[in-house]
Amino acid sequence: MVDDYAHVTAHLRDYGLLPEGVRSVFVSGSLVRGWGNPTSDLDVAVISERRWESPNAVITHVALQPQTIPHECVFVDGQRWDIEYWLESQFAQMLDKVSRERFDKGERVWQSLSLDELSMLERLPYAVAAGDPGWLERCQRDLAESAHRAVLVTRSLDQAGSYAEDAAGQCASGDLESAVLTARLAFDCAVDGLLADAGQFGSCWPKWRARRFREANPEGLSFAEFWSVQTMRDFDPADPQKWVESVIALCRRIAMSVEV
Repeated sequence: MVDDYAHVTAHLRDYGLLPEGVRSVFVSGSLVRGWGNPTSDLDVAVISERRWESPNAVITHVALQPQTIPHECVFVDGQRWDIEYWLESQFAQMLDKVSRERFDKGERVWQSLSLDELSMLERLPYAVAAGDPGWLERCQRDLAESAHRAVLVTRSLDQAGSYAEDAAGQCASGDLESAVLTARLAFDCAVDGLLADAGQFGSCWPKWRARRFREANPEGLSFAEFWSVQTMRDFDPADPQKWVESVIALCRRIAMSVEV
């Protein structure tokens, strides 16, 4: 696999897109997972000791120091590459948020994980190095030994419970249209928690939820049940409350089946 992506680093160098002090370059995303299609882009991460500076970079904000991640985009042979630049120190801070020690102490520092951090943590387990794999493999081992799974399960089930409670309240107040939408959100979060428990991380990309479900084949919920709710097969417009209540009950059943 390393040889398949060795060209990535060379192309970045040719395009002048490598900062000084590079520690690792790796790729991830749907193409790496084998889920890509002709229009899929390639997700590239560059880890370095020196901050990437460019007038063309798009900046996103994270709960780290420094508080920003630069992003670049380039087209190589007609394919879009999305490149994000992390300092090695930022990566270490992110991993610390999901450390086993801090989680076991009840420190909920993981609640400060930004979208960029969450997506990186979800992509990291299946990332492939574009060159020397040593740095990446060490981070992947650290992540595997961390509380990452427990963090994502807890986060998803907390959200599912909150949405389910809201949906029940909306039903009680007669706001059934809102209750239907909220129940859908509760179910999505509950499924993400179930899949995270099975090692399928990807709540940042709901478009892949069905594929992740197929691969995980989790206990506690069949694909037929999952797909029935996703497609609202049993929804009766004349009695939306019945569907909402059944989805809430299913969310609670899923939560009971998962041990954090």
